[in-house]
Amino acid sequence: MKNLTRQITGSIMLSLGLVGLSVYAEPVESTEPAQVMLFGSFHFSHFSKPSKDVVKTQVIDVYTEESQRYLEDLSSRIAADSPTHVLLECHTNDESKMNQRFAKYVKGEHKLNRGESEQLGFRVAKKAGLPKVICYDTSQDLPYGELLSYLESNSPERKKITDEFLKAWGIRFNEMHASLSLEEILDKHNDPAEDKMNVGSYIMLNDVGQGDNFIGADLSSKWWSRNFRMYANIQAVAQPGTKVFVLGGQGHSSIMRPMLELDDKRKTWDVRSYF
Repeated sequence: MKNLTRQITGSIMLSLGLVGLSVYAEPVESTEPAQVMLFGSFHFSHFSKPSKDVVKTQVIDVYTEESQRYLEDLSSRIAADSPTHVLLECHTNDESKMNQRFAKYVKGEHKLNRGESEQLGFRVAKKAGLPKVICYDTSQDLPYGELLSYLESNSPERKKITDEFLKAWGIRFNEMHASLSLEEILDKHNDPAEDKMNVGSYIMLNDVGQGDNFIGADLSSKWWSRNFRMYANIQAVAQPGTKVFVLGGQGHSSIMRPMLELDDKRKTWDVRSYF
């Protein structure tokens, strides 16, 4: 009987000990997939600085009163949905400098520059109460000029077709920025149909140099490689339980959306619901 009593008492004490351990143990990490919003944009700063892209463009002025009101409203709505991190298209080596400016902005000591990283990214991070922003870009040169030179020497007719395509793209882009509001333009930059066209421009030139130097395929692979690296930087932040706002050019978001769709550890935080 005494042995039975000791066994029962021991079981009770063990149970109480386990209860105590459960109270003081570290919280279990979330198993919820990370939510990731890939917000595609144009480069706001190209209004005042010449575009370095192959397609030369003239963009809308985001400093107008209407555009500033919209950016305030948009950033407030995104921040209200509690992002845990804000990732910007800046090189990882520049993150410290970027956060020095962000800290000054939070204190009211820095006027936002024209770029989308500050106009939208800084606004969202500040309104969400985040301590910093994160850079996720990497460097990788694209030999686009070499590809065009190869076409000029080896296939002048196709070079002409490519030039006409790029010219038409630029005209269409400029007309969009001259006739639409900032909200409508950003909506376009996150439209699946526009994404398909953007990605398709690389597939269109993929066979250039086939059987010779494969310069078209090499250019495409370098572009995909850069975006895979950028997505790896996103993955490092977008861990279970996080909600990550990722801002970057549409050329990047259009490539990375299929990566996100295939990523079973992360799910899409829908950007289209904000337009």
